[in-house]
Amino acid sequence: MLDSRTTLVLGRMPPGATPATHKAAGPWCFAEQEDLFPHWESDYTFAPEPLADRALQARACAEAKALCARALPAIADTLCPHSRNLPDAYWETLLVPWVLAVARQIVERWWRVRAIVNVLGKESLHVPLLPQDCTFSFARSQDVILHGALGHDWNHWLFSRLLESVLPPAWSTTYLPAVHRTYGSQTPLHGRAHLRAWLRALLLRLPFPPLKGMRIGQSLRYSLALLHRSRGADKATPLVAYASAARDTAPPLPLDTLPIFLASLPRDLADLQHPVALRSDPLGPRLRVATVLAYEDAAYRQNLAIWRGRGNRLMYVQHGGNYGQVRTVCDMELVEYSQHAFGTWGWTHHGTCHGNFVPVPYPQLAAEHAQAARQICQDGNSSSLLMIGTEMAAFPYRLESLPTPLQIIRYRKDKARFFAALPANIQSHAVYRPYFSVPGTLRDGPWLQEQFAWLRLAEGPLAPHLARCRLLVLDHNGTSLLEAMAVNRPVVAFWWREHWPLTEEAEALLNVLATAGIWQPTPLQAAAKVAAVWEHPMDWWMCDDVQKARKAYCARQAMLADGGPDAVWIQLLQDI
Repeated sequence: MLDSRTTLVLGRMPPGATPATHKAAGPWCFAEQEDLFPHWESDYTFAPEPLADRALQARACAEAKALCARALPAIADTLCPHSRNLPDAYWETLLVPWVLAVARQIVERWWRVRAIVNVLGKESLHVPLLPQDCTFSFARSQDVILHGALGHDWNHWLFSRLLESVLPPAWSTTYLPAVHRTYGSQTPLHGRAHLRAWLRALLLRLPFPPLKGMRIGQSLRYSLALLHRSRGADKATPLVAYASAARDTAPPLPLDTLPIFLASLPRDLADLQHPVALRSDPLGPRLRVATVLAYEDAAYRQNLAIWRGRGNRLMYVQHGGNYGQVRTVCDMELVEYSQHAFGTWGWTHHGTCHGNFVPVPYPQLAAEHAQAARQICQDGNSSSLLMIGTEMAAFPYRLESLPTPLQIIRYRKDKARFFAALPANIQSHAVYRPYFSVPGTLRDGPWLQEQFAWLRLAEGPLAPHLARCRLLVLDHNGTSLLEAMAVNRPVVAFWWREHWPLTEEAEALLNVLATAGIWQPTPLQAAAKVAAVWEHPMDWWMCDDVQKARKAYCARQAMLADGGPDAVWIQLLQDI
């Protein structure tokens, strides 16, 4: 006999479901199938999001870091029978990027399960669960994010495990058939692909490998500056410092989390062979710079782990926005800030995060600034209003001070509000650049075009569109704003402050931009500003108060250096 009670959906909303028969645990229930439920945003209601309370979010972030620290030794023991013979630095460097990625999903989903139970626990509901014996095979750490944290099945399975121990008496459950999923491929590369991979691996062995936007010549010069012994004491923060950061968690996680970690173990990590022992580097301690590929490439990360395990040091470098700005961070602090040094784009501290922060001019920003100076944009030679969007994840997977899934719904609607408020003569020049395709996200460009047939989408590389646009519009805080400031591109930005919580220092800088009219608090005010400056945006942009605000912002968030970045970098690397 079928259960006639309302069904609470934890995973993908089944076809034919209606608000009268089904409740959605969150917006992710409609991700990648919005065409089946065209009015889901207004038809369905959702349980409150607990981590919209940013104090609770900071606590949850501390809990995820603590869970990562506590779980890592047992995971290392599972991967290697002689794990205790290897130094902690080896396992921390190798495992933290993946372990923390899973830990933050466990903690976030646990807070969300408690919120759902608190709100709906007294209702008579039926909940389909996935059984324990589901299997998920991820080729690489990145697949754990793209198809685990942003995937319907893995999240349904994780919700099921967390919910089992706190099921309200008024709820009934049934177990769906087990799912067995394989994500990603480890097929050996051949031909040019194999050659490119070999060359990339070779460059990654340099003391200073090419970072985003950096020329190989710069990489080689910077590498030569790192051949000396590293000076001073090691300033890295060991993972154990985070292990007791959330002792007051109440109630505690209701289950042993080790099986969840092991069920999410990527194959590239599982297949690694670990050294029997590691000896101190006779030439050390020395410093090398790591790239963000360490988050994705297990073989590269093991090379870094061996380097750290032999007593040497690592330095990461900022590669985009949000660093030094968002109020609560997770991965950045444990993976990057925790090393001997972290190169920033101008800032010297990030809220309460620990780290040896070293401000340096980033080569990519310097190159973009120089190119923009050679191609000064004249109003008469450019005609488009270019708006750049960002990711709209329906699953909460970052555990940082970014919009929550319910706030993402409003973020998307604000795009439409902005375009609708533009005068008709400007609408005809509007071009929208959607974020690249990511699983588990809401529809982007096509969703807007269904409402505005005149809206064009920017296709292909972004740089030509930036070079041709008369005015840039940003509806989010991130890398594009920093780059626009560095290249001196006329820009109008807007977002809801409460959805993008910043540190006190970053808030002060945003106030500087607001006073100059660069940042606007709502989409309607942003559209009005665009209309006011549209005829001659460069006249507005180059006026004294706007340029003063831009330079103040660049000094802390998009640092440039007279004569280029090389001299500053080489001196730093020789001294560090």
